[in-house]
Amino acid sequence: MKILEKVQAILAKYELKSIELLEGYKNVYQYQKDNPDEDKKFKSEKTDGYFINKYSAHIPKGWYGFSLGDPIVPEWCEIIEKVLDVCLITDPDFKIHQIKIKFGGVRFYCESQVIEDLYDVEILIEHNLHDPKLIY
Repeated sequence: MKILEKVQAILAKYELKSIELLEGYKNVYQYQKDNPDEDKKFKSEKTDGYFINKYSAHIPKGWYGFSLGDPIVPEWCEIIEKVLDVCLITDPDFKIHQIKIKFGGVRFYCESQVIEDLYDVEILIEHNLHDPKLIY
């Protein structure tokens, strides 16, 4: 089964744009340090703990599961959850190895014997959920 079109439809519902910071800031880390009152812009209620609890039955032993942390674009967490829910509806045996932020973008490492285009989904997520201002 293929899910790429469903994932594209999820992404299309969001206005994904570059992170905007005050002039003089190259990354979110320095911006947060100097502007702690703006910290909420880069946090999500859907933390690693939230995802680990929700999807623990799909994280095989020996795998991290989630390492998104913060700062993060909160909408990215919503997108990740919706994509995972599509994956689990399509394949109840879907496995989550690791979903993390690396080099400013989401890395989506999962396994399925049913979802034929999972690699394309991983690439689509990496391409769309990325911002160089999350690189420190």
